[in-house]
Amino acid sequence: MNGLTMVDGSIIGVYLLITMVVGIAIRKYVGKVEDFLVARREMDVYLGIASLAATEFGIVTCMYAAQNGYDKGFAGAIPGLLTFAAMFLVGYTGFCIKPLRDSGVMTIPELFQKKYGSRVRWAAGVVIVLGGLLNMGVFLRTGGDFLVTVAGLNPGSFVKPQVQVATDPGSLKPAEGVQA
Repeated sequence: MNGLTMVDGSIIGVYLLITMVVGIAIRKYVGKVEDFLVARREMDVYLGIASLAATEFGIVTCMYAAQNGYDKGFAGAIPGLLTFAAMFLVGYTGFCIKPLRDSGVMTIPELFQKKYGSRVRWAAGVVIVLGGLLNMGVFLRTGGDFLVTVAGLNPGSFVKPQVQVATDPGSLKPAEGVQA
């Protein structure tokens, strides 16, 4: 089977539509940064576990788990089960989370500032930003490659123009007679 069928496309479309509707419906509850980052500190244990699981389980993780299960049978589910156990343990016991909540901070670098000073907060922030950029670079590229392949599209038609614009915007010459 090559490419997406109408059923596949409609499932993806409905998922995106539901996600957008939920986002628009709940935006009235997010007025400040604190509302977004720490949910006004009112999130219960089960919603916290669900939020963490939803955040950690993206397309790359899903496809890895499916491939691992296909290749190794039930043994392929072990990483997923261990991750579930770890998330449940952290969420249910408050391990690491409770001290963070009790300190009243919103971010780990903010906690480091309280304990060690502003220079450590700044350094922790840089490390977190760099780690996030590397993580997003790898996972977004891998997820994008996967979706392009599954959809049966030509990967070169998407990557080459984007790379060209990003690396050498001057290579896109205006048409003859057009002033740049």
